[in-house]
Amino acid sequence: MNLLHTCEAPQGAGALSGEAVGLGVFFLIGLFGGAHCLGMCGPLVTTYADRMEQQSSGPANQLSVGMVSQHGLFNLGRTVSYALIGGLFGLAGSLVFVSAEQLTTVFRELNIVVGFVIGVLIIAAGFHYLLRGSAMSLPGESLFRPVTHFVQRHLTARVDNYVGNHRIFALGGLHGLLPCPLLYPAFLYAFVQASPAGGAAALAVLGLGTIPSLFLYGTLFQSLSTGMRIKLHRVLGVAFIMLGYIPLQHALMFMGIHLPHPPIPFYQPL
Repeated sequence: MNLLHTCEAPQGAGALSGEAVGLGVFFLIGLFGGAHCLGMCGPLVTTYADRMEQQSSGPANQLSVGMVSQHGLFNLGRTVSYALIGGLFGLAGSLVFVSAEQLTTVFRELNIVVGFVIGVLIIAAGFHYLLRGSAMSLPGESLFRPVTHFVQRHLTARVDNYVGNHRIFALGGLHGLLPCPLLYPAFLYAFVQASPAGGAAALAVLGLGTIPSLFLYGTLFQSLSTGMRIKLHRVLGVAFIMLGYIPLQHALMFMGIHLPHPPIPFYQPL
């Protein structure tokens, strides 16, 4: 089932709920794109992870239930903030798109634009990981880097106020508000969903997809050697290239260019 087919007979602008969202691909983008999130969230994760180790009475580098809980609350806070923003974009879209005809036209164009942009960016990031063993800066990051660095410095200086209790959830929520090019196409998609529930679902699933990378980074990744990190980055590069092909293939399909379509469970085209 694709979104264009889903839009053929909606009951109204708000009828496109979470089930119409390509939740599978949003999760995959979050899962593999989470490695890119380390560039933004990594410094803060490193800081609060170090604080937790200092507060822990157990052996160094040994995970405790409390530390796992803290990492979980931080990432849950980020995910909730993504979902709230997605819901707001969906609500805004429901006020703009008032007819099924509008949605049908916009969804078709969105399949092309968002699919092409996401596909090209992910494939480019994959080749960068594969060839250089490091993350690639996405377009637009340099514009927001001063804001990102300012907020990171502000939060890092006050990290002791958040670590060790439930307030680390708020720390994750605040960090989830930072500008990130990985989220821009998802926000656009949430807007055209014209549904608060649909927009929130898409961004929540993307946020959940980013959790494994950041959790592993805060617990295990920092103990790895530089050489092992480069090897893992190159493996991620192959995964990025494979993932980027999926939305790109669907975008080209809507343009009349048909490429082989790999069967993927739970995947719906953007």
